[in-house]
Amino acid sequence: MKYLPLVLSFLLFTFAYAAKGPQYHSLKVHGMGGAFVAVADSKDALYYNPAGLNLINRLGNFETNPDMGYMPFSKSEVRLTSVAVFLPGKEIGTVIDACGAPTLGKIIKKVLFFDFGYFGDADWCPAYFDIVPDNEDDWSDSLDAHPDLAENMRRLNRSSLDIGTQISLLEIVIPNFGIAIWGNAAAAPWVDVGIFVPIFGYEPVQIDGVVQTAFAFSPVELWSVGAGLKVAKRYSQPAFNYKPGLNYDGTDVTLDTTGGHDLQKRWEGFGDYMLSFEGIAAGMDLGVLYQITREIRLGTSVRNIFFGELGGESITPNWSIGAMASPMILQSNSLWARKVNFAIDYVDILDGTITEKFMGHLNLGAEIDQIVIPSPTTEMSFTYRLLFGAVGGVIGFGIGTLIGDGNGVIGTMAGMAVGTIAGIKFGLGNEALRVSFGCGLEGGYPAFNMGFGLFGDALTMRFASYAEERGLKTGQNGHRFWAGEFSIGF
Repeated sequence: MKYLPLVLSFLLFTFAYAAKGPQYHSLKVHGMGGAFVAVADSKDALYYNPAGLNLINRLGNFETNPDMGYMPFSKSEVRLTSVAVFLPGKEIGTVIDACGAPTLGKIIKKVLFFDFGYFGDADWCPAYFDIVPDNEDDWSDSLDAHPDLAENMRRLNRSSLDIGTQISLLEIVIPNFGIAIWGNAAAAPWVDVGIFVPIFGYEPVQIDGVVQTAFAFSPVELWSVGAGLKVAKRYSQPAFNYKPGLNYDGTDVTLDTTGGHDLQKRWEGFGDYMLSFEGIAAGMDLGVLYQITREIRLGTSVRNIFFGELGGESITPNWSIGAMASPMILQSNSLWARKVNFAIDYVDILDGTITEKFMGHLNLGAEIDQIVIPSPTTEMSFTYRLLFGAVGGVIGFGIGTLIGDGNGVIGTMAGMAVGTIAGIKFGLGNEALRVSFGCGLEGGYPAFNMGFGLFGDALTMRFASYAEERGLKTGQNGHRFWAGEFSIGF
């Protein structure tokens, strides 16, 4: 025991210089202040506390867990795809001022028909075609001819735009088991207007790809234990500078201190590397839940315990502890189901880079989930719900086909799939509309989220805002993100 303080000090010193592992960003969790390790009552338990998988189909089930029957039913979930985008609010506003905002109709059209072209399409950035000359040698004259645009660009001078994307290809969560395939990327492009010619570039890019699974069980009454395995691959790209007319012709990058090549050459082989077995690292997650009373639950989890280096870096395990309360008087497990949770977590305990920032570790949050439009078949017998589900699927398939027809193969297939799933879910007794709200403090900064689930969460949309500390202490340099998520499941 006398050597324990020395060992702990060595570990904290080591972790202070280790990297963070892959982190799944749930907008629901971020939007309730990041306090979720003891809540863990949805598919997000797979990523934050695998012990929570033991709550699936137990919460709200009077037969298997009578004391918790007052809670809304915690359902199994299957998500076919989920896409989330994270944007820096302040900087994006400046970009819109400089670039010119596209109309809402054009944005919706592009999203619906998977048309995400940027630099080749004036719909996204009308001002781009006004200020960028055909001949890159004419940059100075173009900036002089558009002083307003040039001034807006100067407001972005050397200000990196931290942009994140996250894609889940498959998520399956059933009682005591979950599996997911997902990946995310973080990039920070910037522009330096310069005296004569603007310089474009980006900070180091990090891309993670993860396949993970987890299981849970209840060894004794009131306790749940979970464990998960994951394999991950990390691709890192060093910083890059691009000066128009000087280094986009395939030659070495004159202004890039890393000594790399032009942008296209830098990313050659990226797909082959991510799909190969090279650089794969294995790790595990552990979690525990303890139900003190039927309204209060404690939880802890240690995630990203990697057995080797990931992307050439040692990984700091993410250890968090938390508590939650779900006051019985606020819950409803009726046709108009409602769930209300309050939570507090102390997170990233082993991260030595923020040991002096108490508020940087403390997360507080609350959430409410409410069914607004229930399905009329909810309280019918299984036979009738099955019949209505079949009829709903046929009707949904027809409506989806009509909507998608004429919008290309992808549009038609998407309409047919969404229509069929929605019809079946609604017919089987799943609600037509569910709304949720969350708020809290994550690392000392306000956070909130708002979500909509259609036809038993067959189609979900969520919006959230949260902040990360980039300074040495809480409140010094908060970096706020605005994020949106869209997913399809059944």
